[in-house]
Amino acid sequence: MPELLPARFAALDCLAHGWALEDADARLRKRMQSSMAELEAFYHAMLPHLEAALLYLDEFEFGKLPTPERRLHWLTLAVAEAALSVEIYRSPTLPMAPDVSRFQIIHTNMDD
Repeated sequence: MPELLPARFAALDCLAHGWALEDADARLRKRMQSSMAELEAFYHAMLPHLEAALLYLDEFEFGKLPTPERRLHWLTLAVAEAALSVEIYRSPTLPMAPDVSRFQIIHTNMDD
């Protein structure tokens, strides 16, 4: 199976399969549909690699990331999404938050 992430982060390929999601809506839904055990396992597996991943990604021009680096970026964003549940709320869903089905995330290009 080909590596999904840059070679130096290949050990995280197993996490990329389920967590390296392209858009914020998909990452939000992944958090909400995961159990706390799944969120904690992902979060704690990624945390030791997070600083190195962010420093590595900083070497690239944003918006021109090669595909493996793009996946690594999505994986770091998934950590931020999971952190709300793991560090603060201890729940996949956020208390007192409006139902996500009431919102539609629209992605636009700021240059348009």
